[in-house]
Amino acid sequence: MSRFSRFHVLYSAEPKPGRKYRQIVAGPSEDLLFYEVRIFESDSVQMNPDFNAITGMEYYSHDTVDAANKDADQERDRSLAAGWILYEAPGR
Repeated sequence: MSRFSRFHVLYSAEPKPGRKYRQIVAGPSEDLLFYEVRIFESDSVQMNPDFNAITGMEYYSHDTVDAANKDADQERDRSLAAGWILYEAPGR
């Protein structure tokens, strides 16, 4: 079971190096004290539920899972408006 309550993956039709996919995830922090949203771009889709990008990751903390989910969904919508395309992984 994924530890994330949101896992949005978007892609660019005209990517820059290292920025083909934009991933937005929301879920509990590792210590389970709060909820977090992580946003990062990469050349491949990250499927490891315990990933932690070392550089270039945006990170936002929230007190509730609902606030984190809302933030992740709003970032997905902003990304779509900016030209990113929603990616549907094969078999999902």
